[in-house]
Amino acid sequence: MDGSLKPYRHYREYTDEEIRDEQDEYFANDTTKNALPGLFRDRDDITYWVKDAQVELLDMEELAKLKNSDISSIMTKSGDRGKMLRTLKLMKHYGKDYKRLYKAFHNRYKLPPPLVARDINNDLYLMAGNSRMMMAMAFGYNMPVKIVKYKKAIQEGSMDTDNLMTIAIKIANMYGIRSKLRFSKSAKNKADYDWQGDVITLDPKPKNILDFVESVLHEIDHAKMRYKYGPNKYELLYTRAGQMMVDKGKDFYWDNPFEKQAEDFAKKNAKKIYKKLNLKK
Repeated sequence: MDGSLKPYRHYREYTDEEIRDEQDEYFANDTTKNALPGLFRDRDDITYWVKDAQVELLDMEELAKLKNSDISSIMTKSGDRGKMLRTLKLMKHYGKDYKRLYKAFHNRYKLPPPLVARDINNDLYLMAGNSRMMMAMAFGYNMPVKIVKYKKAIQEGSMDTDNLMTIAIKIANMYGIRSKLRFSKSAKNKADYDWQGDVITLDPKPKNILDFVESVLHEIDHAKMRYKYGPNKYELLYTRAGQMMVDKGKDFYWDNPFEKQAEDFAKKNAKKIYKKLNLKK
């Protein structure tokens, strides 16, 4: 265990209601079921495992390689503030109650450990608890997890870049957006928009298809504003809006009205586009 993270010792067992919620993280989540086919026979199987599994701590290398998790993107941020800002941004993006979880770690409330599968190759897959793990790291903690052994190899998703690019192009065409679309393995965010060059940069390995659609829509809203005002005026308006937030003691990026508008646009339309394109998670 790396000394830079303190073990979070304030954990507890799952309630029956929480176990039922976590059952859905497998049986109602096609992404996880496809990655870990046959891991559980039924919901009772999950209940037994959650109650019986021992609590463990992952080391820094394991955390960095944890699949189906945003932990690695938190680890790459420098300083406590950078890690916290990244965590809050992702939790807002996923529609999670970041205020409740922030309060929980700030006051050291007892929380149930995230759930992780370890396959025959010793690779790890996070089934539930991404928000808890991110917030724990933002506070300088290593959140303990419960691990189930998977007797097969984790199945990598079928989201190749060609399919993802086809999806992104279709979405852009729906909104009349002509921006250049590209992937970048080194992208620090899920997506970025360069309004001077009119380029949308996307992460080639999204968490799932719906998350990818939301990311594309978020940047499309920025592109729409760029087309409306022109690149220079949009940059000026965006900067002014951010500075107004700073003057009010808020954050330039997080509280920027243009970012909130883009996020609301993505959340409002993602599921509709997802269904319209007949996509699968």
